[in-house]
Amino acid sequence: MSETSECRSGSCGPAPFANTPPIGLAPDLQTQHELLPDWKQIAPELHEDAYAMADALWWARKLGSSQALGADVAPLLRGPEDARAVQQALAQVYGWWPANRAPRYWKSGGPSRSQPLVHAPLPEPGVLTGLALAPAPSTVFQLRGVEAEIALRIGQDVTAEQAAALDHAGALALADAWCLALEWVDVRWRDGLQAPALAHLADGQCHGGLLLGAWQSMQALQGKDWSAQTCTTTRDGAAAQCFTGTHSLGDPAWLLVDWLQHVAREYGSVPAGTVVTTGSWSGCQQLQAGQRFQAEFAGLGALGWQF
Repeated sequence: MSETSECRSGSCGPAPFANTPPIGLAPDLQTQHELLPDWKQIAPELHEDAYAMADALWWARKLGSSQALGADVAPLLRGPEDARAVQQALAQVYGWWPANRAPRYWKSGGPSRSQPLVHAPLPEPGVLTGLALAPAPSTVFQLRGVEAEIALRIGQDVTAEQAAALDHAGALALADAWCLALEWVDVRWRDGLQAPALAHLADGQCHGGLLLGAWQSMQALQGKDWSAQTCTTTRDGAAAQCFTGTHSLGDPAWLLVDWLQHVAREYGSVPAGTVVTTGSWSGCQQLQAGQRFQAEFAGLGALGWQF
């Protein structure tokens, strides 16, 4: 369960209904209903039944701790489109990406090539670059999970028509650079990773933050045998773990066609410079406060995160 503290004024309980402050919230905030976003005005496309989920996630970020069970509010959503609309509404409130273009950063992946892929945009202010070791996050809701990944960057604008006609070779040719990446996995729901899938999708697919390494030419990956690629992870005091050929899709670039088509459908185009992380090589490793995580991809480099 969560390592975060309860509300300063008392125990915070779930807030499953729209416009309902969490139980135990300080009295001065209980009366400030104007604090809550006006979802009807901010996001007129958001279905009214989804207001409860948007409110619960907004309160969690407002107070810095999980406030509701995802299981309480997920049944109010009609499907993935409602979940994406909740995240889009929160993005408008917090300015996670400009309203006039597609988000610049994404996470994508799935358990296997035979299963549907999931694509989620990432808040741009939470992306760290130019660091070999990321600092500890200021707010942790539920988890200090870390995943070691490879990210790809698109080098030119892609229209919806171009995306619809892509095959794997054509999509791969659009990528102009790659880098190592570490994703910090965190959840705003009180039921953590046990929350329903729609609750996770509305919450950015369990995203806490992202560290990107130095960008490098795609030439280094040409003809690469991904089944032989190793990723070695270490954390304070624990034995190193080595993973070989463990990417769930076999090739991190395999998802490019599906991801590009999804972004183009949702936003009309994919701008040059858009980045996608492609799934974990090491699983989601759970850390404790104060631990340092390091991932090294043989022949490609290393990144670390200090928690």
